[in-house]
Amino acid sequence: MAVHKEVSFLAYLLVLGIFLLHVDAKPCPFNCRNFAYGICPRSEGSAEEPICTNCCSGYKGCNYYSADGTFVCEGEFDPKEGPKACPLNCDPNIAYSKCPRSTGRRIHYPTGCTNCCTGYKGCYYFGQNGKFVCEGESPEPKICPAICDLTAAYMTCPFSGSIKIKVDCGNCCTLREGCKLYRKDGSLICTGEPQISISAA
Repeated sequence: MAVHKEVSFLAYLLVLGIFLLHVDAKPCPFNCRNFAYGICPRSEGSAEEPICTNCCSGYKGCNYYSADGTFVCEGEFDPKEGPKACPLNCDPNIAYSKCPRSTGRRIHYPTGCTNCCTGYKGCYYFGQNGKFVCEGESPEPKICPAICDLTAAYMTCPFSGSIKIKVDCGNCCTLREGCKLYRKDGSLICTGEPQISISAA
């Protein structure tokens, strides 16, 4: 049976740094567009704390479920198409939604100094006249807690192959895309998602 090598977390950071040097970041202009606000659909609600919405006013790309987890519908409202005439009632069958994004602000107001390039992917930006301007083009940072998962022992990443990378301090939130975090007994904890991570103290 092949013996997997273990390398220190510092060695992992060195390899990761070299890897990142070959990733081309998209250059964006520094100008500020005069956006009025931005909409970023998020997962909302739960079985215990249901949301008030209906299929018509739910966001396109988000799926809506009942309290027992039964799929109800996909949202029909596309912010890019402008206001939609929808009933104001709360669908009693809908308890929560699942969207591509689960955390962060849903409404960005004010948007600060941003433009279509620096705006977040999946977020929709509107002008002072309320009309849709563009969808953001940059990945949205994910704020991660600065905590250590004490059950984590090592990880593997696409660039490391079968080499086990020893983890002294890490968690699922800070894990890079495609990397897998394991316990000492070899059981999988989680797999990194395709998002930029920013550690929060």
